[in-house]
Amino acid sequence: MKLVDQHDPILRQKCEPFNFNEPVVDPYELSDELHKIRIEGGGIGLAAPQVGINTQVLVIGMGNFQTEGTEDYNQVFFNPVITSTEGNETYMMEGCLSYPGLFVKVKRPETIVLYWETEEGTGCDEKFEGITSRILQHEVDHLNGITFIKRAERYHLEKAKKDLKMQKRLRKRQNNTTISA
Repeated sequence: MKLVDQHDPILRQKCEPFNFNEPVVDPYELSDELHKIRIEGGGIGLAAPQVGINTQVLVIGMGNFQTEGTEDYNQVFFNPVITSTEGNETYMMEGCLSYPGLFVKVKRPETIVLYWETEEGTGCDEKFEGITSRILQHEVDHLNGITFIKRAERYHLEKAKKDLKMQKRLRKRQNNTTISA
């Protein structure tokens, strides 16, 4: 398994539910592999379609990105569904392993209630707030064929693209200076 390119059509299609009776991959192996790729990529969340698998599974983990007040969720979610949202919608910068270097302001609800299944197929319900809520919303969107650039307002997306272009130019300039020195 490896990350798919941002232009891969799987990122724009709704994924099939994970079938525990006929799994595409063993649930534990899939969980381990998704966490491995997420960690290698330096991410805090990863959904199965991002590695080319058309099924509703996502993983999250805070690891080195933990901030005060957040718990270290190193967790897998099969067939997750956001059942309700609460609180104000707030803007935060989001990035995505499928869109390297692109960081966009996206507006999302502060709190969600999520239903999902464990590796064994046991149903769970829990309320998530703050950064964990945001990560889950971003990843659930992936399972529904929605990328974060679709959630962004046009102004914020254009600004993010312009910033990325500028960063690439600066890196290229720095590399040329280093090589000729």
